[in-house]
Amino acid sequence: MSASTERLQELTDRLLVRDAGAHAEAVGALAEAGDERVVPHLAELIVIDSIANDWESFGFPAVLRERDPPRYLDLPEVRWPGVRDALATLTDRNFDSDHAWVEWETWYSQQAFDPLPGFDDWKLRLYHSYLPPVGGLLDCDPRDFDIGDIRWGNCDRSFLAALNAPTFVPGDAVDASAEPDDSTDGGADASERYLEDDHLVFGFEIQGTAYAVPRWVLFPHELLNAELDGVPVSLTYCTLCNAPILYDRRLPTSSDGPGAHEDDTGRSTRDVRTFGNSGMLASGNKVMYDEETETIWDQHAGTPIGGPELGENPDLVLDQFAVTQTEWADWKAQSPDTLALDIDTGYEYNYEHYDGDIGFFEHYWNREEVVQPGVERADGPLPEKASVYGLTGDSADEVWVVPIDALRERESGVVGGEVAGRRVVATLDATDDVAVYEAPDPAVERVADEDGVALIDRSGTRWALRRNELRSSDGETRERVPGRHGLWFAFRTHYETAHVVE
Repeated sequence: MSASTERLQELTDRLLVRDAGAHAEAVGALAEAGDERVVPHLAELIVIDSIANDWESFGFPAVLRERDPPRYLDLPEVRWPGVRDALATLTDRNFDSDHAWVEWETWYSQQAFDPLPGFDDWKLRLYHSYLPPVGGLLDCDPRDFDIGDIRWGNCDRSFLAALNAPTFVPGDAVDASAEPDDSTDGGADASERYLEDDHLVFGFEIQGTAYAVPRWVLFPHELLNAELDGVPVSLTYCTLCNAPILYDRRLPTSSDGPGAHEDDTGRSTRDVRTFGNSGMLASGNKVMYDEETETIWDQHAGTPIGGPELGENPDLVLDQFAVTQTEWADWKAQSPDTLALDIDTGYEYNYEHYDGDIGFFEHYWNREEVVQPGVERADGPLPEKASVYGLTGDSADEVWVVPIDALRERESGVVGGEVAGRRVVATLDATDDVAVYEAPDPAVERVADEDGVALIDRSGTRWALRRNELRSSDGETRERVPGRHGLWFAFRTHYETAHVVE
């Protein structure tokens, strides 16, 4: 190891001491040294420095910006004066907007710097010391990700709190357009009528009961844990990917030992996980963790990526249920007996902050020039921000996606293809969202008339679209195939192989 490398490592170690003055001296010396190998260190620091020292602008979730930041971000030593100037000096780049740290993240995600030896250990020390709730999860064994690829999502499990054990009430009780009656307006204990017809909801069905969760209420939680009709589920939501996914919290494996037994689905009733937000991002997608083992999980693929569960069950993939993204008016029209989330969650959030305004995330979803942290741009068959609906098979390594805009523009109203060895057909259901089913052989046209939405095959047989199946006029059925929404970049980066079904 050369003397210059030793000196650079001494300086980067000084960035971790509890002294902002020492930080400033070390940052200045690193800029003067002019070695690009320290850029990865400074790229980590500019995010923490920016969030910690402008919490009122950048704190997440936004409803917490009026409150004090977490104490570990509010300490006087959580500052690295001059870090932005040092990055500009070392890279010959300069971003000076109000969101400069986001621009640095976008730029850095497209680069391939070779850091100093020992960078992974340095980053773990940084996170342990300055982002302790995150560092404790990141420092896991085994792991199948590179430490350098993980980005901090300016939050952690201590303040991006999952919505646990929420109350669901009859949809009429929270429907702002419904006529009040004695059954839904019971005085002081009545639920607030907050759901407007044009509000986007995540709709799903468990054991024959329909549920609706408004996106804007879930937004500051990003995750919901509940037991519905005896089924423990997690509605996970990555705001960067616009990806709601509903997982079964029962691990799809059997367990031996005291107290272990299987329910009627073959899942172990002991191995139930409670999921939370880790505060980390991998290729622009949220990283979850479970409270029982502190295993960390890929939210998009539903697989363990670090910690005890990865060591014991490396091929584990969570089971999922279908989620519909649609407006409240369309959901309640198709599921008139639906239950809906009671907005009185007990978390004392000003949820109205997100009603019609999700802030900077519109840029992440809609502007191609804005890159999610840790995502390297790539040419491909679809624009990076294209909305798609993805399907997986038995392997978590392969995914098939249906581009939603292309489906809407299709004259026949259907897209067909082979997914994991079975023929499927994708179409728009009565709520105008994507639904995928095992294909009648063959289905060729979508129709919507007074009898509802249906597919017509070449023999003229009509297949009525139901929530969980296609049903022909003679009673034959084809089951629904659950999928997951999201933006294209999340599919191409979180699966080894991503096919486009067109």
